Amino acid sequence: MKVELTPCYILHRRDYSESSLILEIFSREYGRINLVAKGAKRNKKRQGISHNLYQKYQISWVSKSELGTLTDIELHSSPESLKPASMMAGFYMNEILLRLLHKHEPHPEIFDSYDASISSLKNEMSEQIVLRYYEKTLLQSLGYGVIFDREVETGDILNAENNYYYKLNLGPSIDFNKDDTGISVSGKTLLELDSESLNDTKNINEAKLLLRAILNQHLGDKPLASRELYRAYVKNRKTV
Repeated sequence: MKVELTPCYILHRRDYSESSLILEIFSREYGRINLVAKGAKRNKKRQGISHNLYQKYQISWVSKSELGTLTDIELHSSPESLKPASMMAGFYMNEILLRLLHKHEPHPEIFDSYDASISSLKNEMSEQIVLRYYEKTLLQSLGYGVIFDREVETGDILNAENNYYYKLNLGPSIDFNKDDTGISVSGKTLLELDSESLNDTKNINEAKLLLRAILNQHLGDKPLASRELYRAYVKNRKTV
């Protein structure tokens, strides 16, 4: 297969020999792909390409096996760096993509959400709000059946004034039977999450707890490195 200049982000990179890199890329049209970038470390300053994360590229490659070969890479736009807290958010976004997406499966809606999220982080939008919308879109696009606007048993539109019991495998319910795995959450939080209009600290935190509980069902038992890194980052900031 030969692919010519298509929109991509680099999710992860690692050394490969003395001069090359293995890149895990996320392509809008082709999904997750592994590529070897031959001579990338030796020629990284050529044309201003440093193979950085959180930077949108146009990438070409050829592949005859699971590992393709990068043949061309161009900056999609002027490079912009993220602030440290936003880099922590970006690391988390990349890690859950690597955990949840199968290789070679295109997910254009998720790519567009990732692209918009990176732009929002560069524009210094609240990391917590950016991540909540990103998580929501990711879960919905992967077909995990998340519902944020209707009561699961009756189909009624949620009331912002009511509290609901979100059954993680079903959706929001007025039945607070704790025999089911779930979490208590306000109708206001659910509706704001659905319409992407979160603006209150209490509701943002509720949305975080809910989405984390849903995601944990699909991420497996292995802890996320990005969460541990973020905790260490926050702890370090408090001691400075």
